[in-house]
Amino acid sequence: MENKAVIYTRVSDPSQIENNSLEVQEQSCRKFAQAKGLTIIKIFKEEGKSAKHVNTRPALRDCLNFCSTKKNQVSALVVYKFDRFSRNLEEGLATISLLAKYNIEVLSVIEDVEQNPMGRAIRNIMMTVGQLDNELKGERVKDNMLACFRKGFWPFKCPIGYQRKYQTKEQNKGLPPIKEPNLAPIIERMFHKAKSGIYNKTQLAKIMNGEGFGDYYKSKASHKIVDKILKRTFYYGYMYSPKWNEYSWGEHKPLIDESTWNRAYQAVIMKKKNYTYQDDELYPLKGILRCEKCGGLMTTCPSKGRNGKVFYYECGNRDCRKIRIQAKEVHGQFNQLLKQIQPSSRVIILFNQMVFKEWDKGINQAKKEARVIENRIAELKKELTSIRKAKDDGTYSPKEAKEEARKIRQEIRVSEVEKSDFKVEQYDTEIVREFTKQFLINLQKLWKKLDLPKKQTLQNKIFPNGILCLRDKTIRTVNLSPSFRLIKALATKKGRNVTPQGIEP
Repeated sequence: MENKAVIYTRVSDPSQIENNSLEVQEQSCRKFAQAKGLTIIKIFKEEGKSAKHVNTRPALRDCLNFCSTKKNQVSALVVYKFDRFSRNLEEGLATISLLAKYNIEVLSVIEDVEQNPMGRAIRNIMMTVGQLDNELKGERVKDNMLACFRKGFWPFKCPIGYQRKYQTKEQNKGLPPIKEPNLAPIIERMFHKAKSGIYNKTQLAKIMNGEGFGDYYKSKASHKIVDKILKRTFYYGYMYSPKWNEYSWGEHKPLIDESTWNRAYQAVIMKKKNYTYQDDELYPLKGILRCEKCGGLMTTCPSKGRNGKVFYYECGNRDCRKIRIQAKEVHGQFNQLLKQIQPSSRVIILFNQMVFKEWDKGINQAKKEARVIENRIAELKKELTSIRKAKDDGTYSPKEAKEEARKIRQEIRVSEVEKSDFKVEQYDTEIVREFTKQFLINLQKLWKKLDLPKKQTLQNKIFPNGILCLRDKTIRTVNLSPSFRLIKALATKKGRNVTPQGIEP
């Protein structure tokens, strides 16, 4: 009867795959099997896996399933060395015992021991030596990782937004992680949005997905991923390892500064919330609607009705709780409010004339002041040239020339800083005027079409101090932003050049 066998080969380091280590093991196992009169029917290759545990090696699990199937009629499993099969004595013996139930022997090419008490003892010693070597290596690796961490080099898997510079461990030794070109900018922008305090984790995740986060990461952003990112000090350069409970300043380039991280962390992670995650799209006025009685922000509350869920805004102050109103009713009133402040064509013309007149005046003034500074810098550079000539003529000693030149260069640097303060914005007047007009006359429609973060931004720009919900379940504004106060003033007065007091265009 033909004796059938399978071969199992393994390497622990991916770099060994390329140096033909698997091929060498296979060739040796084939020669050994031929000498033993065994016919090889299948080969299982384990690439880049440790032999510490069976459940972390898919090829070995496939091998055991194949061997335990009676119709395959396997009588031997051939390995190059016992430490290729297992470096854990307990699991190795359990696996050998399992195969023995199917009358399958585990044979080693290098340790060709006999199937007797002495041979089994030698086999066990070989696997024990493998386990000891594994554990000693593990201790050395831990010590090296801790030393690297304390020197500022991150030894673990890179956080989201970072990657290793090279493919292999050898090439990356002593090098910090680098920014992932696609994910890093998305995370950086997310931190800056988070520090504003107007977004929660779910909203930040939606924004990240809108910017293509899911295209570059293994999954789309969620509130859990946002939470994980915002809690990591790694992003401003301060590494923390739960493994050793230690902090260390990293050599990698931070995505943000420490101030931005602290503000984002306080605004989103440390913000107290008395509600579970709800569909915020149902409550766009959350964070802007206030109770008339106590002045506190109104929270949200879905309630079961006869015809399904009914959504409410209610006072979030436990000591008050005086007002409760259906979300549908509030949104209808808010639409009417936008309609009331929506300007007429005449008002828009007046508004544009006043705003653009002031804008142009400011730009022209900035240009004049920038030109004065440019002329001053040009004069200073001429003086610098004349000092060089004076030095050559002997008018100045080298020491005096050096000191005068230093003073002039200092003055040039100060002047250049002053010039940078004058930001001269160029714009196409007609395009901006048309945009302003369309924005103002379509205010009501625009609010309905915008997504939640943009709705909330628009609301905050128009109603900076929020909206009051009265006891009779009507809403009114506290006050309008300066721009909309100007529009309202223009609508109530007929003069062409009305400039209401206290309003800056």
